Amino acid sequence: MKSSSISLLFLLVLGTGAPAQESSDSAKGEPVRIKAGDLTAVFTDNAAYAGHRAWYNGVAYLSHQADTSDLFEPPVAGLNFEHIYDGQKWWQPAAALFEPRSSYMSITRLSDISVQLHQPPSDLHKLESWTKFTLTAPHYIDMDFFCIPRAATFDRGYIGLFWASYINTTDEAEKATYYIGHNAGEDSPRWIKYLTPAHAVTGTVKYEKDERDPTFVEGFQRMLYNTFSDSVYSYPFYYGRRGNMVLILMFDQAGPVRFSHSPTSGSPVGPGTYPAWDFQYLIFDYQVGQRYGFKARAVYKPFVSPEDVISEYEKWSGRKVNLTE
Repeated sequence: MKSSSISLLFLLVLGTGAPAQESSDSAKGEPVRIKAGDLTAVFTDNAAYAGHRAWYNGVAYLSHQADTSDLFEPPVAGLNFEHIYDGQKWWQPAAALFEPRSSYMSITRLSDISVQLHQPPSDLHKLESWTKFTLTAPHYIDMDFFCIPRAATFDRGYIGLFWASYINTTDEAEKATYYIGHNAGEDSPRWIKYLTPAHAVTGTVKYEKDERDPTFVEGFQRMLYNTFSDSVYSYPFYYGRRGNMVLILMFDQAGPVRFSHSPTSGSPVGPGTYPAWDFQYLIFDYQVGQRYGFKARAVYKPFVSPEDVISEYEKWSGRKVNLTE
């Protein structure tokens, strides 16, 4: 969510475990513009630049030949690393609440189609992280994230991480996301429309086989990540529509990944607000010095059908989706 007013730092050489060398034309601190296939994207660290606000990282701009307007709300971002939380600490300063956004981050161009974000141990929780983004023709962004906790600072034994994508639409008909799942007490998966009534109300969708939940100290503020939907998801992907386009987000693992949504990106309910299509990654029983991570793919292209969304996930994951409808 907005304040008021994943590959790798150690990108492994295949089979060796040795760190990759940085490209000689690395542009740290400057946004990196990449075009591949039908997509044009601008990747950034937490620094401000013309037309882009500080404290927003990831994909600052994304367009498609079929729709040249920015998918993400200017001047912020999508796939933006937003929160690090442990359910215990609650710090009022925005710099602590939005720790990944306020802590130092660098950007390095790795190739014509890929960049890497690196965050040294973050200011509060001392979590080091690396995110590699690769623009893959014709319409994909591949994300490879991993992190290493450098100190025992997560007081309840788990690490909570959160990413936000601020969508450039105020059309109420375009604010929802859609996933395959079911309500409590049901067994058969079906398409579910996920449109929360307000910010931090039913803000999280868990995996259907989840057996653990993060705990929170009494009085912890209501957030997207500690308010829950009555439904659960069956497969780790969802999509949303904007105009004639579709954004699909899919992940290589279920359970640790949870979906989130805000109809207003943290603002009060009302006209002229922008939705946020978000997700979380949970690490239970963490160990200092251990590496954790996930892979994801974003698909941005003209919308065809829900069946086509399923096809994109099946091709990428190698997993078959079974629906009751």
